[in-house]
Amino acid sequence: MDDLNIKQLAIINAVIECKSAALAAQKLNISPSAISYTLNQARKITGMKLFTRTAKGLTANPEVFELQKQYQQISSLNSSRSDFIITTYSPIEMILSQHLYKVMNHSETTSLRFITMDCNEENRLVKLKHREVDIDIGGKLPDDKSIICAHYLHSEVCVVVNAAHPTIGKSFSLADWQQNQHLRWRRDIGSIADILDGLKSSETLMMVRDIAYESANLLTLAAICSQSPYIMLIPKLFLPSLKKIFPLKHFDLPDGHSLTFDCYIHYHRSMAANINQLALHDAFESS
Repeated sequence: MDDLNIKQLAIINAVIECKSAALAAQKLNISPSAISYTLNQARKITGMKLFTRTAKGLTANPEVFELQKQYQQISSLNSSRSDFIITTYSPIEMILSQHLYKVMNHSETTSLRFITMDCNEENRLVKLKHREVDIDIGGKLPDDKSIICAHYLHSEVCVVVNAAHPTIGKSFSLADWQQNQHLRWRRDIGSIADILDGLKSSETLMMVRDIAYESANLLTLAAICSQSPYIMLIPKLFLPSLKKIFPLKHFDLPDGHSLTFDCYIHYHRSMAANINQLALHDAFESS
């Protein structure tokens, strides 16, 4: 039961009160499918059947009232609280956390919870639609009428190496690219784009990499890169924050190749009024 979040508990509470998934959806301003999805997830987490369908609607099983009690206790403690569940890449999480800590003025009325981003775009979209996630910042997701999508970040991509790399000095060549092993950031395909006409040549450059290690966590890769002879690609806009932590130096891609990084902010339309208070676009203006 402790694994259920406040949004799941709120949905369970609404179904108990309304005795109907459809009426609970209207009350919470979400879709009936989001109610069904959350109830199925809660059933899997708790291992118990939550409701029984009768002629009078959905009847809560006795154990469910403990969940309602838990929700009411949390609500009474957090009546003026805004809770946000955010999923994004690790360096964006780090920069946003630092920014939001400042702009919220140490407020106790806002709660932020960052969770690991799913690598599958459809799964990311489902979590947004069903309100498991409030804000998703990453590669562009498929269009959906219930989800707002806005361009968030744009950056050139550069090569990063250990500041004390044993063979790479003040310049970086195609030979350096070919002779050193690479670290690869595994991310959703929507977050990286080629900005030049030379797409085929850039793809060739990417294909000839000797990959030593890969991870979806860019901070982990940056830490490894700073302590090894491995090299990696990284969006330039992350460099100021990363260089404060890790001894790194960066170079443009060899032989005039150029790649860009783009990511988008996604949130449910019902969240639109809540997003502006976080001033998320300001986080990278000072980073």
